[in-house]
Amino acid sequence: MKLSSALFVSAGFLRVAFAQTWCGKNYMANQTVVPPGGQFALPASSEEPLLALRCAPAFRPYLSEDATSAAFVIDTTVVYQYIAGAAPITLSSNASATLKSSSIGTLNITISANGTNLITTQVPLNAAGYEVQANLTALSAQQAAYDLTCSATFSEPSSNEVQKFEAKGELLYLPDTNGSVTKTDLRTGLLWARPANGSGGAFAPIMPNGFYVNFDEYLSNNLSIIGDLKKDGFNTIHPIPPFTNTTAFEEMLNLTVENGLYITYDMRSYYQNLTAVSQLVNTYKSLPNLLTWETAHEPDGNSDPVDAALAAYDLIYAIDGYHPVGIVLNCENYNFSPYAEGADIVLEDAYPIGINATWSVVWDTPCTPDFGHCGCDNCQGTQDDIRARVQTYKDRLAIQGWERTKSVWSVPQAFGDGAYWSTIPSGQDWATMIMTSLNHGASGIVSYQYPTTTGNVSTIEGTAADLNGLFAANIVPYLADPNAVFGGYQFDGVDVGVWNNGTVYLLMAQNLNNGTQQPYVPFEAVGLGEVSNATTQVQRVFSVNQKVNNTGLNFLPKGIGFYYVNLASTTPSNLTSGT
Repeated sequence: MKLSSALFVSAGFLRVAFAQTWCGKNYMANQTVVPPGGQFALPASSEEPLLALRCAPAFRPYLSEDATSAAFVIDTTVVYQYIAGAAPITLSSNASATLKSSSIGTLNITISANGTNLITTQVPLNAAGYEVQANLTALSAQQAAYDLTCSATFSEPSSNEVQKFEAKGELLYLPDTNGSVTKTDLRTGLLWARPANGSGGAFAPIMPNGFYVNFDEYLSNNLSIIGDLKKDGFNTIHPIPPFTNTTAFEEMLNLTVENGLYITYDMRSYYQNLTAVSQLVNTYKSLPNLLTWETAHEPDGNSDPVDAALAAYDLIYAIDGYHPVGIVLNCENYNFSPYAEGADIVLEDAYPIGINATWSVVWDTPCTPDFGHCGCDNCQGTQDDIRARVQTYKDRLAIQGWERTKSVWSVPQAFGDGAYWSTIPSGQDWATMIMTSLNHGASGIVSYQYPTTTGNVSTIEGTAADLNGLFAANIVPYLADPNAVFGGYQFDGVDVGVWNNGTVYLLMAQNLNNGTQQPYVPFEAVGLGEVSNATTQVQRVFSVNQKVNNTGLNFLPKGIGFYYVNLASTTPSNLTSGT
């Protein structure tokens, strides 16, 4: 496609070497300690049960062609915290006891869009991810989102009285298009797209797995990087602006299509200039492999205006709407909600490998919750920081009532040996960051940045070629299955995720201890107590520094692995010990 040189002017928002504060905190030796503020408010507890009613389309957006195959997903979760939208269940004088009974009642729910009733159904109380089919032919496909209302009435089995609840949301129902479309599965958080080579075809679920690549410094001078990423099993590329060489930029776009790589268009340099945002969106929204937009990159670190990302988000949806919008947040706890409001995807980029978490080697100052910059905000300098950051962001989205409509991606650290970071992550470190992120609900991975160190199998690029294929073939099908049941566990410093698709379990585990610890994790401690013969029931897919015996997993330092577990199996598997 032909590009306008007007789009490549230098922008004042490009991050300078050092902001005056970072995450709202002073960090230089001559500065005083001033609490940063902007802390996320945790909800108050309730002694009585509350209903957190949620209602959303199963996919965003729906297209005209989806009118007769649409669905909605409903949550009638009972909680004991005053999270957004939670309302007391007041019918019973002993509501807590009622909720423990075998028959706790149902809700009659009517879903309407701009006042047009789409479906009326019954949903059990305390259900999660309850899916109902719907027909959208009574609506007209349009650019603007429909206001979605879910009205519910609840009655106990033993009472004729009813209590009313209501949840609000949006239904994006767009006209069919010949351009690219990225749907978000609001049941799982994964994206669905047609093939990135522009050949058309059916939508299919993908877990974005790619790299940030600096365009001016690397990519424009060596476009073979695109083929290298594809060869290493990645499916997504995120060029970092500025895009000064317009000829190379156009060639890069063509090569990403030829190689079947999805692309994120990064507007960090322009997102506060709505005129520029409008021009960029109109120019690139028709890219055949456009996956997502990214607006602000670490606005919380830079203390950008908290409403700027939302303004850009609203404008993008007014023009496009066919592709979700991402934002990268760097801080552990600084103005999370107002920044996250301006995105569909919240990317976390905690970089804990090789830092001194308590003393800044750059500024020669301490790092505390109120002062300092150590390269990873409020971190401990271990892999457990990844677990904590992803889980914290997921928890905050749920507290805000955004658990269905916003997702979390992770940005694993793929650099080091300079500034705050003394160590370059190994391939095993990188794999641990990815697996831990997936265990805690991340639905996309974009590592920072490419190229990394190369040469042998212990490096990231030496690990990626084999591991990415295993992720796609063995893990993504579980992440994409809305009926898969997940359980998360932490045991003696080991992070464990277990998915059950109704037939075979997927077990993924990482030793997050930062020393020489060699923990042992019994199967019964992670919900798999029925394993009686690991030789026949546990099939190794991938492991490093991790071995299996008949009752559990033995870990060496940094041990990682994932396995299939068939509790009913008596057929020998290809179980092998880890390296």
